Amino acid sequence: MSGFVTASNAFREYAIKKLGSKDVASGPNSEAIKMPHTIGGAWAFNAALAADPKRLVRGWALADGTVITTEQNFGRLLAEAGLWASPPSDLGKLSMAVAWSLGQGYVAFGAPAVKLGPDGAGEITFEVTFQEGGGGGYVSPQSKYDAVVTVAKDRSATVRLVKK
Repeated sequence: MSGFVTASNAFREYAIKKLGSKDVASGPNSEAIKMPHTIGGAWAFNAALAADPKRLVRGWALADGTVITTEQNFGRLLAEAGLWASPPSDLGKLSMAVAWSLGQGYVAFGAPAVKLGPDGAGEITFEVTFQEGGGGGYVSPQSKYDAVVTVAKDRSATVRLVKK
């Protein structure tokens, strides 16, 4: 079994648990299709209920079957993004990938600000806006947030949105 198949199966199982149904459609379904929010060896995946495509989960999975979301294993995504590489990688793609994972209507602006201490602990922050889609020409107001990634010295990380 290839690493992609392991990653895809793991994400599908995660989505089944999260959505509460085995009737999910997920993708991508081929290693040749690389979603733009893939970071390093973390393939980007999404899944939705077949009967209700608006109930959607998004995240990443690694070749070892580790599923990454903003709620779990997020430090692994930071590692794939090159946060602890020497020299550290550009994390510009990270903020856009996190906004994508939050769902439709989220957009990130600018590169993240990284403030880590010598032990590797600290915060990464960037701005995210949310705008709910409207119908009939209605445009809802934007809600602005700071996405705050708290990084522990063991390289685990959590993500929270703080309304501005």
